[in-house]
Amino acid sequence: MADDPFAVFALESRPALDSEALKERFAKLTAEQHPDKFSQAGEAERAEAEARYAAANRAYQTLIDPRARLLALYELTKGEKPRDVQRIPPGTMDLFVEVGQACRALDEFLERKRAATGRLEKAGLAGEELSLQDNLMTLRAKLETLAGALEEELDKLDARWRRGERDLNALEAVYRKYSYLARWRQQLEEREIALLTGE
Repeated sequence: MADDPFAVFALESRPALDSEALKERFAKLTAEQHPDKFSQAGEAERAEAEARYAAANRAYQTLIDPRARLLALYELTKGEKPRDVQRIPPGTMDLFVEVGQACRALDEFLERKRAATGRLEKAGLAGEELSLQDNLMTLRAKLETLAGALEEELDKLDARWRRGERDLNALEAVYRKYSYLARWRQQLEEREIALLTGE
């Protein structure tokens, strides 16, 4: 990893952080380093200011997202990317299957809905659509439950990390769970939008 996002904000490299404190540091740093403040400076100084500003933005985007922060921490600590990130995290197989089945069912329904031409045919799909929307809401609630459990797991990992117990296997496991959570949220959101827009 080229840049250390923690160093940009003079933060200790650890799994969890205070997002409000990060936002404050980001606002202060970007106000101090905004390229507009260097509009009268020479070309080299302006370019340097723009580079610092861009680095601050990249660092902030990395640190504010738990998944990206954990990946950055892993890479900084181990010096390489985690292997086998496609492996389904322990304890999430049922949810993996459930999300996959829901996505397939929604894709098939959306295909039939797009192909429907007559009013009666479209009306006949309304009950199924309501059922699919209910299932989407249920799955989204399960993902939020997983997100809450992940926050607790992250806090415990952070406490161990601060005590000097730098368990990279645990860090990688939490990172993978956050990765799958983000992927599942995106998959469901895409289909929810397609249901609402009919596209």
